[in-house]
Amino acid sequence: MLKDRFISLIANLHIYFKDSSNKEKIELFIERAKNENAWFSDILIRNAMEAIDNQFFDQAIWDMFFQKYPVKSNSTKQVGLILSGNLPAVGMHDLLMCLAAGHHVVIKLSSQDKALMQLYVDAINLLDSSFTIDIVERLPKVDAVIATGSDFSSAYFANYFAKVPHIIRKNRSSVAILTGNESAADFEGLAGDIFTYYGLGCRNVSTIAVPADYDLIPLFDVLTGVDWVLNHTKYSNNYQYHKTLLLLNQVPHFDLGNLIVTENEALVSPVGVLHVHRYVSTEALKLWLNQHEDKIQCLVGANQIPFGQAQMPALDDFADGVNTYEFLVNLS
Repeated sequence: MLKDRFISLIANLHIYFKDSSNKEKIELFIERAKNENAWFSDILIRNAMEAIDNQFFDQAIWDMFFQKYPVKSNSTKQVGLILSGNLPAVGMHDLLMCLAAGHHVVIKLSSQDKALMQLYVDAINLLDSSFTIDIVERLPKVDAVIATGSDFSSAYFANYFAKVPHIIRKNRSSVAILTGNESAADFEGLAGDIFTYYGLGCRNVSTIAVPADYDLIPLFDVLTGVDWVLNHTKYSNNYQYHKTLLLLNQVPHFDLGNLIVTENEALVSPVGVLHVHRYVSTEALKLWLNQHEDKIQCLVGANQIPFGQAQMPALDDFADGVNTYEFLVNLS
């Protein structure tokens, strides 16, 4: 049965990446990944791999997933994946969903994230060759496509794959909603939501929405303590560049020494910059969120994703709110 084979694969992947006999190969691919992408520091890669192990290579989590989304009997299709490279092995969720649905997978890797995805594909092929995964330079004719890219590339993908069932993802970012009832622990969690992976991911908080009279100083006191980001040359350069740009253009802002904070209605902020949106009422906030719904990946805060949990998505926290698994198992 597909489900049993897949669950067995998940268990074996967990064992594979914990097995000391595989350490030398894993370390080699980590070094390659660092050379491919200057953003991929050692700690960023290892954090991402640990998250993949905790969230994706756990039998119990998949058992619960299949209880919620029962396996359906469907014909095997060839599914093309066009992956992004903003985070290490960011395409693993899409890959595993394709395998869980019983499809053959053809992958076009990002030039910024080849090594780690190759490592995971090699491990899957070694552990169970009945799962078909091919890495290609150019997608052949496929039955369906899942493509992730920028707003510009997504328009191209949507046109190119118009006649094929598809999921096309654009640039998104995340918003934290503050009310004035936050604790120091909430601010510590929010700091993680902002700075984890240097702010490169779509689940990173790039904008905070606060009441019009909100005092930002207690939050700033916590954010200024996150100094490890400045150890990364690219983050430090981004921070310095945008600080200089705002100074030259005389744009009001706060300089926290590791982060620039400025009031701006754009949801996606540059690396090293946090945007602030002030709302005058709950109704006004809801209207603003609705207006930007197609650009928001997740909401963090009271009655939303808890502070500090933005980078710990469940298996069914699907990107862009589109249920990838249901899309895949319903291909005809």
